[in-house]
Parts: sequence; structure tokens; C-alpha cells
Amino acid sequence: MSDILGWIAAGLVLGIVGALVWWLLIASEGVYMGRRVVIWLYDLYAHRYEDVKGYMPEYEQLFLAEPLMDAIAPETAPLVLDVATGTGRLPLALARHPDFAGHTIGVDLSRRMLHHATRSVYPYDHRVTFICCPAERLPFPDNTFDIVTCMEALEFMTSPGAVLYELARVLRPGGVLLTTQRINTRLMPGKTWSAGEMLEQLERCGIENGKAQVWQVDYRKVWGRKRGESPFGGVRPLESILRCPHCDQQCFRSQPDGERSSHWLCEGCGRQADAGADGVIDLTPLYRGH
Repeated sequence: MSDILGWIAAGLVLGIVGALVWWLLIASEGVYMGRRVVIWLYDLYAHRYEDVKGYMPEYEQLFLAEPLMDAIAPETAPLVLDVATGTGRLPLALARHPDFAGHTIGVDLSRRMLHHATRSVYPYDHRVTFICCPAERLPFPDNTFDIVTCMEALEFMTSPGAVLYELARVLRPGGVLLTTQRINTRLMPGKTWSAGEMLEQLERCGIENGKAQVWQVDYRKVWGRKRGESPFGGVRPLESILRCPHCDQQCFRSQPDGERSSHWLCEGCGRQADAGADGVIDLTPLYRGH
């Protein structure tokens, strides 16, 4: 009898440990274990991410690309920033829109996700640039982008408030912000905002006319515009907007290394960022020590 009870107890312990591991690594995508674990998990599953998510192109057009293009009409050539771009879901949706003549910069800290993003957007890659950098300190000046997006990601950030502030900082006055609010909060206690808290955060960051829209089972879309007005910026060369994370100057220049690789040299501090054969610009080494 004692042996049976021992096996039952061992089974319960293993079940609890298994459930805990599933929650920490799968359900909450490592967010309770720190940024390094989150990045490691995304790197690990980058090759399967799109299959797991099962994005449908027609839905991406209907619920993402078309509303964004409507929000800036009659303009068609916006400069767009997509933060936590993953495998390039939003850049691809915009690039496929028949009226889109703009350029999207997608940023993420998972290098392997960005590598797969470059494959996802082909043959629209002339309309997209991918940069590996943190969302809490974006390498762009204030008031740069016509549209800034961050989809299904804030709850996985170490400092979501700081990220939201950065999204607003680089958005030009009058520009469009599109982000998301997670409404399936059962498995992520303490990591999500209520609808009221979300709108309060937007107001603090200078985003007005915030509104939420029904979208998915787990998420609402949240829209807003940055307070004030400014001229439509449109597409500009990356060299004119990319800022060195080390010295905070806008003096990066692209330097070719060969047929398929290059690096970006900061003429201010002399440091450089590599761009691999896939075209992803890796700025992460320039953040160290800052």
C-alpha cells in the first residue's frame, strides 16, 4: 500500500512540475523567467513560429493592412516602424497591399526570428528593413515615423510602459499608433493591462483618441494618434534616421563588405554594426554598457 501511495505522490509531483514548466516556458512564453529566456525561446522556435500561429494572408490584409492604409489615406508611402516584428507579419501584410508604396522597419531582439522574417517578406524585401535591437531604446530620433505598430508583444516585455513610451516618442505628431491589449489574461497574472489601464498608459505617452477594437480571442487591437500635428514624413533613406545606440548620433553610413554582407559605420564614435547576408542589421553590441 505504501508503495502505491509513493507512486501516486511521485506522479503528482511530476505532474505539478510538468504543469509549472509548461506554464513558464510555453503558456507565458518565458516572460516570468526574464528577457534572455524569452529571446532564447523565440530563437529556438523561430523556424516553426509561423506554422504555430497559422496567420491567414486574407485576414492579415483585412484586419491589419487595410485599416492602416485607410488611417493615412490619401497618403500611400508612409515610413512605418513595427516593434517586436517577429517573422515580419505586419511588414509582409503592408507590402502585399496594392496601394502601399512605403517602407517598413521591423525591429526585434530575436536574431533568428528576424532571419526568418527576411525569408517571409521575399520578394517584397525592397520595402522592408530588419534591425536587431531592444524595444526599450529604439535607435531613431523623436517624431520620425508616420505609423508605429507593436502587435501581441507588450505583455512579454520586461518594461511595457517604457516600450509604449518609446513607440510614442518615435511617432510623429498626428501619426498612427496600432498596438494590442491581451484580454486572455488567465495564464499571465500581473503581466497585462485592463482596457482602462491601457488607455491611461496611452494618455501618459501623448497618444489621444485611444480606442479598442474586437479582433481575436486573446487580443484587442488598440488605436490612437500622437497628440499634435506635423507634415506627413514619408519614406526616407535609413542613413537619415538611424541613430547610433552608443554615441546617440545620427551619422551611420553603410559600408559594403562583399557581395552579400555589409556593416554600418558610425562616423561619430567609430563603432560599427554588422549586417549579415540576410540583410539584418545587428545593433545589439552597440548597446552594451549603456
